[in-house]
Amino acid sequence: MSVQVAYPWVLLALLLCAVPLTAPYLPQLRFSSLAMMPDDKISMLVDALLRVARSAALALVAVGISGPYLPERQVERIGEGAQIVLLLDRSRSMDQAFASHQSTNPSDPADARAKGAVARRLLSQFVAGRRNDKYGMLVFSTEPIEVLPLTDKPDAILAAIDAGNIGRGLSETDVGAGLISAIQVFEGQPYTGSRVVMLVSDGGAGLDKVTRLQIADMLQRNRVALYWVYIRSRYSPGIRAAGDGERYDETAPARVLHEFFETLETPYRVFDAEDPNALAAAIAEVNELQSLPIRYIDVVPKKQVANWCFIAAMILLAALMMVERMEIRKW
Repeated sequence: MSVQVAYPWVLLALLLCAVPLTAPYLPQLRFSSLAMMPDDKISMLVDALLRVARSAALALVAVGISGPYLPERQVERIGEGAQIVLLLDRSRSMDQAFASHQSTNPSDPADARAKGAVARRLLSQFVAGRRNDKYGMLVFSTEPIEVLPLTDKPDAILAAIDAGNIGRGLSETDVGAGLISAIQVFEGQPYTGSRVVMLVSDGGAGLDKVTRLQIADMLQRNRVALYWVYIRSRYSPGIRAAGDGERYDETAPARVLHEFFETLETPYRVFDAEDPNALAAAIAEVNELQSLPIRYIDVVPKKQVANWCFIAAMILLAALMMVERMEIRKW
């Protein structure tokens, strides 16, 4: 690991370090006869050490001012986890209450527990409990928006999840565009462990044949598993509510979408969450499913080391001041 400096021209001040080594020691004592002075090798050694200490202190100050730092570097790490892209529905329906909530009083505090807010809180807990995963995040309504690319910094994804609590969503929901953008996050990335797209949404939308084929092909080509945390709205049917022989029609778009997902050749799981407790249980189950070995590249940021130079210089200067006070100035 090499140390680099921000201001190389400051290192010219290192030439001043030769002054304490060559300059005569100015404070002198008068003595009647030099022949009477004993040959004091200890004093000569102390004088040499003091000269070296003064030069070292000047050198440390000069190097510190030049701004030394350890450059950014990449380190390969092996952990246990997955590459997870969170795809969060940001449509207006996510601002409504859960299916199990029956209150109709707008002043009821329970009505303020919107599905999106609860989902974000539980996703934050999910991320905080899995520090070894790599995360990406997208939100979608009419159009998908990439909030954060794949990163191994959990604090960044936690901040991204929390930032989405501001404002209200739009009325449209384009699940197909959101899924395609989420899977594209893995395009060109080396396959180093389990890959998951976690769709958190409260409904479905019609997907044309071209979009279905594209989603199925991208999932298979990138070896991505799909987990759908279905947050049921009030008066909405459950994702598995259809009985034998019951037709999946456009009146239940979530069931239509679920039926398509079940035809995928890649792993797919659905979690039907009709209240905050069920949503918490679904996310907890996802937490248990994906804990496989993962190899990833960790980017270690640039680190300043100038403070260590200044600290060492202060220690040397403090020691020199103590020796200065102990010096005999007259016989």
